[in-house]
Formats: sequence, C-alpha cells, structure tokens
Amino acid sequence: MSPAELEQLRRYVGFTEEDAGRLAALGPRIQPLLPAAIDRFYEQILAHPGTRAVLTGGSAQISRLRQTLADWLRSLFCGVYDENYWNRREAIGRTHVRVGLPQHYMVAAMQTVWYELESAVRRLELPDAPQALSSLHKLLMLELAAMLDSYKQSYSEQIRQLERQAVRERLSEAEQLARIGHLAASLAHEIKNPLAGISGAIQVIRDSMKPGEPHRPILDEVLRQVARLDGTVKDLLVYARPKPPRLRTCHLHDVIAHTIAALSQQPEMQHIRLECPNSQKLPAIVADELQLEQLLTNLLLNAAQASQPGQTVRLVVTPRPDGVRLSVEDHGHGMDEEVRRRAMEPFFTTKARGTGLGLSICRKIVDMHGGTLTIHSAVGKGTQVIVDLPSRPPDQTDGTS
Repeated sequence: MSPAELEQLRRYVGFTEEDAGRLAALGPRIQPLLPAAIDRFYEQILAHPGTRAVLTGGSAQISRLRQTLADWLRSLFCGVYDENYWNRREAIGRTHVRVGLPQHYMVAAMQTVWYELESAVRRLELPDAPQALSSLHKLLMLELAAMLDSYKQSYSEQIRQLERQAVRERLSEAEQLARIGHLAASLAHEIKNPLAGISGAIQVIRDSMKPGEPHRPILDEVLRQVARLDGTVKDLLVYARPKPPRLRTCHLHDVIAHTIAALSQQPEMQHIRLECPNSQKLPAIVADELQLEQLLTNLLLNAAQASQPGQTVRLVVTPRPDGVRLSVEDHGHGMDEEVRRRAMEPFFTTKARGTGLGLSICRKIVDMHGGTLTIHSAVGKGTQVIVDLPSRPPDQTDGTS
C-alpha cells in the first residue's frame, strides 16, 4: 500500500494523532494482560479444522507463531505509526501469503484479536475505555487493510506472471506452428501433383479392363488408397494455408443436409445411427458454407470413428440469442483428461491412421468465425463437442449485401 493510499485510509477511518497518543498511554496498562489473550486466541484458532490444516509445523511452529503474535500485539501500542511501521505490517501479510494462509482466516483471526483486546481493556475499567477502544478498533482496521493489501499485490503478481507465461507459450506455439505449416504446405504441394498423375493413370488402366478382369479389384483398392492420401494432403493444405472465410448468409438446414449426403457413403458412417433432430427450424447465419460443411464433416467422422457398430451419434443445433450452438455427441470410448486437453493440438492423434489435424482444422474454422469450440469427454462414456457460432462474425459484413 502506497503512503498516499495509507494516508487516505487513515483519514477515512478517522485515525488521528490523538488516537496514537491514547494507544501509547494504554500500552503499559494492557501489556500484562496480553499473555492470557494470546492463550485464548490460540485455543480458538486450534479448535478450527481449517486453521489446523494450515498449521502443519507442530508445536515448534505454534511456539514461533505465539512469539510473533506477542511482538505484534505489543507493537500495537507503540504510539508511532510511521511508514516503517506499516512496511512491517505489509511484511506480515506477505508472510501469510507465503505460508498459504487463506485471507478469510486472517480476517477471522483479526476479529478474534479484537474480541480479546476489547475484553482486556474493559477489565482494566479505565475512565476513557470507550475512547481507547475506538482508537484500538481504528488501528486494527488499518492493520487488516495493510495485510490484505499484501494479498492483493501477491495475487496481482501471480496473474502478471501467468499472463507473461501465457504470452510466451502462445508466441512459441505460433512460431512452431508457422514452421510446421510451411513444411506441411511444401510437402503437400510436392505430393499432390504426383498423386493426381498416379490416380489418373490407374483409372485409365482400370477402365480399359473388362468388368470380369481379376486384377480390376486390385486397381479399385489402389484408387481408394490414393484417394485417402489425397484427403491427407488436403488436410495438410487446409491446416497450413487456411483461407479466410467467404461469408454469405447460410441456411443451416441446407448445410447439414449437404454434409450428411456427402458422408452417407463413408464406411465409418454406415455402421452407426445418425440423429439430427429439429434441423428444419434453424436460423440463417453469416458464415462460409463450405467451411461449415468441413467442420461438421470432421466432427461427425470423429464421432463415428469413436463409436461401436450400432451406436448413435447425435447432431443437435440449437438457436441462441446471439447465434447457434452445434453439438456432436457420441457414446464411444471417450478420452481421458490428458488426451482431451491435447485433442486440438495439430498432429496429435491416438488413432492408428490419420494426421491428427481434424480437430485442429475445426478449431481454426471456428476461430475464424468468431466462435468457440469446447470438448467434454469421459472414458467409457463418450464425447461431446460443442461449437458456439455467432449470427455474424465480429467486424464482418454479409457478402451478399
């Protein structure tokens, strides 16, 4: 707490030089009563399970704390409350922070101190007891404010450290992803053209064969594998060089219908039941229709691949005041916390096949639309991916206008 803040607080509680003099005069009278007050203080403190949990150092720690409390109580009546005095108070607060004493316990302890000192002053039967108690109460409020300020400073510094660490991590991640993206784009371009040539040549050879030719199924399988490689290359290109969304007014019912139709022949989708209730009553939003189809395709394929034959995958789209919520839910094997936490990292996958880019691409699409993507999962219970999209991405205009 700065000297200016302290002076402002002193004026606010009305602590004056007269109060300081009154406490200095009270000091010699109350000193003999302090040991008994300290005994009762620790009786109450140790009776509380929460404070006992903090005091883990046994009798040696209690003995040190009793001495510290005795020194602090005696100094309350020194009569000189200058900057050095308050610096020592803030040091006490920093000690509380360092040992992990929750601040609400410190507030409760200050109340106990006030109760014990008030009882001691009243036992003295002083003629100016009300004035002395008023001065003491003002000082204790200032003491509490100084100590609590240490918590504020400590928490502020922790937040600053966390923010600095988060910035460093984001910069490191961005640099790493930029390098990976450049490499992925280069590899994808190198692979894409030869794949197209291979696919075309195989199709020519296959189409020249008679329908009953025994080698024709082999060529069909080669074409399927080429198509799979081509899909992997496309994922790399989408991730490495994402295109900004081409925003138009999209009707979600049409987007869902196109996605489901395109997925209907995928082997992963043929062994599960897909439910999509209430898709007829959805609002239009401003978005890139093709990117939304890519988003839904990735999420539905992930859910289907995680499911056992006969299980249900649900796609639920719910209108919200500021947009829509898409939820894709399966009842498959689910993820533990470590896998869930890393699920959207590029190239991270637990599957035997795949690039690990599906959810990373989903997150990029959602981010570019100003939305959020959240994953909830439990091992053995399944996974739910929730996407919240605004009606219109921030600072964007409808491309049809």
